[in-house]
Amino acid sequence: MKIPALKSNRLLLRSLQPEDAAAIEAQLSEPMANPGLARALHPDSQGHAAEWISAQATGTHGIALAITEGDRFLGTIGLEPSTLRSIGIFAPTIGYWLGAPFWGKGFMQEAVRCLLDWYLPFEPTERIGTSVFEANTRSLKVLEKLGFREVERGSTYSQLLGKELPDIKLELTAQRYYEAI
Repeated sequence: MKIPALKSNRLLLRSLQPEDAAAIEAQLSEPMANPGLARALHPDSQGHAAEWISAQATGTHGIALAITEGDRFLGTIGLEPSTLRSIGIFAPTIGYWLGAPFWGKGFMQEAVRCLLDWYLPFEPTERIGTSVFEANTRSLKVLEKLGFREVERGSTYSQLLGKELPDIKLELTAQRYYEAI
């Protein structure tokens, strides 16, 4: 499926390009740039961003888009297909990260809203899930403002930190999303 470029007031969400690899590696190599990511490229991962971009282009991993403002690469956002399709649950998972220089400016809430505004009418689903480390209060605020609600607490292994961390699983229903916006 070809994903169109999605525009919001300030942002463009577009397909990842090979030239985005350098920006991804630079932003994720900053000390503690994204401690909230369960799966992340590590500072010594030269070349892994290009491999990841190439894998995303196949579409088998879901939707992955670059978040940009003008010519600036800010981060990525995407939706992974449900891992529970075999039992009839079609709930994709949303994930994202933003380079540290762009935190606290409302970019992520704008990007998530832009993706959901496009996706929900296009592919109606009963819910969308996500998981956030308990300490990632910024991400929790973004999600709660958009109507995501906590459904479970547990733990997830952080590749970046090399240990299990407490996490919160959240869900969004289309009805709650439309009520929140």
